[in-house]
Amino acid sequence: MNEEQLLEFLYIAPVALIQFDSEGMVKMANPRVAQLFNRYAPGGYFANFYSFLRDFLPDLEKEITSFDDEHGQIMENRRYCINAPTLTGEEELWMDVTVMRQEKDVYIASLNNVTNQVQVESEKFLAEERLVKVFEAVSQHVIFTMDPSGLIDSWNVTGETYITNSEGALGKILSQILPISLSDNANYLKIASEEGSVRAQLEMRGRSGEKQPAEFCISSIHDQKDAIRGFSVVLTIGN
Repeated sequence: MNEEQLLEFLYIAPVALIQFDSEGMVKMANPRVAQLFNRYAPGGYFANFYSFLRDFLPDLEKEITSFDDEHGQIMENRRYCINAPTLTGEEELWMDVTVMRQEKDVYIASLNNVTNQVQVESEKFLAEERLVKVFEAVSQHVIFTMDPSGLIDSWNVTGETYITNSEGALGKILSQILPISLSDNANYLKIASEEGSVRAQLEMRGRSGEKQPAEFCISSIHDQKDAIRGFSVVLTIGN
């Protein structure tokens, strides 16, 4: 790769790239560095990488300077968070950091802004936690999901109370935990796949041995392309 090709690569690289020496002096940086750090330094550039880390990411500086080998990978996609100043206060800036020591006095750092990804992951986690809490709080309703083949892949506390524990349910099909035949099992999934949902009534025996009336509803879950990605099941026990 000649110098012109190298400059083109640095310019279009989707991550911030910094080359620095053993004292932290920056030798080369691409435009993404300015975009990532423009709220920390004039123009987004700084003369010494360690000076910046000392103020905002001291753990990262310590990790780099404690690496004794003359060359090799110091870290790969290590996630760090720093507070970024805004007009009204601060916000979190998340980065995946990779650092390589190329030679005794040559280091390369790659810093990828993953703030949006972390926010999506955080929102998804909170949504799942809220759903889990709802499932745990529901009484006399066993709410669970199945994968596209009809195997149970989630189970709630009510199910453990009335039917079986999670070990006895996960990976099983409906006919293995409910009093329905294998052919009915397949038929219910077929109807739910074609019509969106199916309801059925049955009489079941709880863990303590008593018989109770019950009703279940199986609904198909579709993705954005309308492909079936699984099924949700709501089993209501008792009147």
